[in-house]
Amino acid sequence: MFIENLKDPEAAELLSSDIEKLQGLLDDLKALRAGNYPSNDTLAKAPFLNDYLVIKRGIAALSGDVSGHPIIPGNDAPMVSSPLFVVLKDIGAARTLSRWYRLGDRASR
Repeated sequence: MFIENLKDPEAAELLSSDIEKLQGLLDDLKALRAGNYPSNDTLAKAPFLNDYLVIKRGIAALSGDVSGHPIIPGNDAPMVSSPLFVVLKDIGAARTLSRWYRLGDRASR
């Protein structure tokens, strides 16, 4: 999030959107700290990211071919995620700023 002018009418909308995303991430991180993994239902609804990489672009992110994403249409569409916060290899899931991802095979590149 970058806001240059708080008087900009879009600033409040951007702040609200970012607060909602950050609150969701905070709730998930607190649950993980308490030992609670995401539910099977949550992961079943999560986009599936195959041939993924953990990349750094100032902050870690995921890159790969995504299916079932709420914004990126199609199957196996190339994408780069929002900032990456957690990778749970043991259950094949990752949490970015925006959402959970189910993980397929890690890229061999």
